[in-house]
Amino acid sequence: MMALTVHLLLYPEETWYVAHCLEFDLVAQGETPLDAFKNLLDAIDVQAAYAQEIGDWGQLFMPAPAEYWRLLPTAEPFRPGATMAGSPATAVRETHP
Repeated sequence: MMALTVHLLLYPEETWYVAHCLEFDLVAQGETPLDAFKNLLDAIDVQAAYAQEIGDWGQLFMPAPAEYWRLLPTAEPFRPGATMAGSPATAVRETHP
């Protein structure tokens, strides 16, 4: 299997944390940053399995809107063991769409 690097944004929204894969425009949520991250990995696995099943890998790559990509340069690395303490500091700064 080939390795693929993707870009993820992780940020709090109301009472949930949101994880967003920018290359595939897939979004997941969770009660903690780690839950959102794991749920997004599951969603990516499901989408990739479907693309393989139908033989259309091109449909997997549906980039997120530009406003999310613009947040990436101000993002900080996500460390799964760290907490976000109610702020998006480990993913995207205070502003998100």
